[in-house]
Amino acid sequence: MNITEIAKRTTEFVVYVHEFYGPEGIYPMGATIGTICSATQTLLEREGTNVQFDSLDRERVRDIMIEEHGLVFPGEDTV
Repeated sequence: MNITEIAKRTTEFVVYVHEFYGPEGIYPMGATIGTICSATQTLLEREGTNVQFDSLDRERVRDIMIEEHGLVFPGEDTV
């Protein structure tokens, strides 16, 4: 995969994650594009070439946003 394809897939993935966890997403957590990009970068650093930009990776990014950015999954108790 060349750099152009990597950039395209990463951008599509960030939009995909935003559709799920953005302010008006399926599971609104208030995630911004910046937060998603940061969490995606962390995922890439952790997983390297194992990232498939699929639903499992979307959930991994969600977990990173919860752990590192203090976001809360809708319905989860914050206590």
